[in-house]
Amino acid sequence: MLNAQNVFEEEEKSGYVFSESLSDAIRSSCERVRSFKHGEEVANSFAVIDSFMRFDLEEIAEASQRLTWVNSLTQPLLRPTVVESLKALGDVSREVANYSGATNTGQKSAALNRAAGALNELAKYVKESVLPPERAFFRQLVRNWQSIIAEAQGELGEAALREMTPAARRAAGIVERTSAVWQKPAAPFDNPYVVGNPVRPPLFVGRSDVFNRIGEAWSAKATPDSIILYGHRRMGKSSILRNLDQAAPPGSLIVYADMAGETSFVASTADLLLGLADKLYAAVRRAFPDAPLAEPGPENFNTPARAQFQFDRLLGQARETLNGVPLILALDEFEAVERAVNEGKIGKEIYQFLRTKTQEGGVTLVFGGLHTLDEMSRDYQQPFYGSYTNISVSYLSHDSAWQLITNPTPDFNLNYEPAAVEGIIAETGGQPYLVQQVCRDALDHLNHELFDLNRERDMLITLADVGAALGGDFFRRGTVYFDGVWTQASDDDQRRLLKAMAGRDEAWPLPELGTATGLAPDALQNALRRAGRHDLLRKAETDPPMWEFYVPLMRRWIRGRG
Repeated sequence: MLNAQNVFEEEEKSGYVFSESLSDAIRSSCERVRSFKHGEEVANSFAVIDSFMRFDLEEIAEASQRLTWVNSLTQPLLRPTVVESLKALGDVSREVANYSGATNTGQKSAALNRAAGALNELAKYVKESVLPPERAFFRQLVRNWQSIIAEAQGELGEAALREMTPAARRAAGIVERTSAVWQKPAAPFDNPYVVGNPVRPPLFVGRSDVFNRIGEAWSAKATPDSIILYGHRRMGKSSILRNLDQAAPPGSLIVYADMAGETSFVASTADLLLGLADKLYAAVRRAFPDAPLAEPGPENFNTPARAQFQFDRLLGQARETLNGVPLILALDEFEAVERAVNEGKIGKEIYQFLRTKTQEGGVTLVFGGLHTLDEMSRDYQQPFYGSYTNISVSYLSHDSAWQLITNPTPDFNLNYEPAAVEGIIAETGGQPYLVQQVCRDALDHLNHELFDLNRERDMLITLADVGAALGGDFFRRGTVYFDGVWTQASDDDQRRLLKAMAGRDEAWPLPELGTATGLAPDALQNALRRAGRHDLLRKAETDPPMWEFYVPLMRRWIRGRG
């Protein structure tokens, strides 16, 4: 074994690195000594050590099966401490096999602990009892196995920690980790992105442009104009209406009502006014618990005339209680009122009634809906002329979208790959509902790979996560948005235009659109104008002008409809 000893001495000088050159020397020497006395003991010992040196955890669990020859060695042994060390490795192997075969976390942990403890004892035995050159080999081998088992113990501990609830972790006295050293978190990342439901701070970010416009409108006059917030579905109008305190004068009392819900089961104007009276009464009571208000009761709202009288009386009591504090009525989904009027459930006089409220002083109305004042039906368009300001709720700016993606809450501490952020903004066009949906799905994908698939990967959301989020199932999850936009584009010319444009990814010049749609020039211009007003299409600043989808995902959805 002189050659192997010399090679190892050279390796030992550079830190016990077990190299391929040493392994080749061992194999060559083993074959040369087999025919000598005790040759099988020496050759097999070094051959086993050589192979064990490169085992992974699964192979360690099977290592004992490679040691059956030990029991048939000729006695007395040439190197009894080497053989005992090999038997000890067999014992460690069987403990690792117990770990691999166990399903109970406690049993798996106990088996790994016993294996680690045995290796610690073996390391002492080797240092004190085994002679060179095997001592150096064993020391390296034990270190290798200790590292592998320690990694398995860490993974098992992390898995057990992830399965514990926060309360269970606190009860067990487990400290919360704060260092950036721990790349993989103990539990999946919390997902702060909210899809479909109105949100409030700190989850509500961006939209400073809209709030600034509202603030400007309300500061321009002593009695501020009422406001119509308009934009197509899922743009965040409801969230803005629920967060009007960010733009309202200090101390304002905001009464929010979802008119789609308020009109769902009404049979008359009286029913609607009773619902609004309940909302007003509850809001004033929360702010002024001792206010002398008459609680609205159905018996006093049994005809439209009585309902109007009772509502006016309650509103007067509320204004007196507020004592100059602005009262803001935020009426969401206002098209639902028009539908109820068209269905004969509510009288047209509701429009004039609401208009008069804003002329009494101290009361401001904010409507949220799909249409501007110019697009409203004539039945309720005329009463509101001259007293309302239109404010568009459109796509998020690039900076606002970036903020929503990367900092959805103050305590969000997960990073994004910059290309992933730009990819989300490009595909969604800054549409807030879609931004939230893509971010939520991308974060779910990261958690899935980390904790379900147990993959080792970077702790950030990458472009690959965004690509996974935008798979075919994305359009099923986002159908409430896509269907809503498609329903809004209700006339045949506009749908023909959208279907034609969805046929390719590139922007369209006007002449090609005329050919692709078959629409007459006036009809095409009207369809483009309506699609532009509803933020479906935009005209690129090119020469000649080109038309394209504002939201590329909408193009993909239309194309997939066939």
